[in-house]
Amino acid sequence: MVKIKCVYWTDEIGGETEKLETEAFSYGFTFGPHGEWEMVIAKEDKEMKKNELVNIKINEINLPPKAIALPCIIMRHALGVVVSLATIGEPKKVEERRVLNEVIFQPICDGVVNKGELLGLVNVFYAAIERRLARGAAEKWLMERLRF
Repeated sequence: MVKIKCVYWTDEIGGETEKLETEAFSYGFTFGPHGEWEMVIAKEDKEMKKNELVNIKINEINLPPKAIALPCIIMRHALGVVVSLATIGEPKKVEERRVLNEVIFQPICDGVVNKGELLGLVNVFYAAIERRLARGAAEKWLMERLRF
């Protein structure tokens, strides 16, 4: 276990931030050969300039509990590539349902993305979470209990 501070946007990307102090554990996961592709579709028109990252609102992508989402790195739009999936608000655990509604887009040339255009794909994998204690944590836990 380690104490961490998660910094997140409360209202919009680049807007106000807050910090959530919590305890976190490293743990593994497994996933099988089944997954899904979800389309990342622009929900707004957005002007952009080459090499200047821009956030774009997208049609909502619902992630069920224990789903892992990764952007597909194959470029699907002529102006650039989705480099990150984004959410606003307090971070949620992987065991909870989450909604993706914005992306960070890396333009490779100047132009305009229009509402309804395909920006990319998201790989969605369903995982089984393995709640293993991180290396050294089991020994520490045992030593604390055996002290008494």
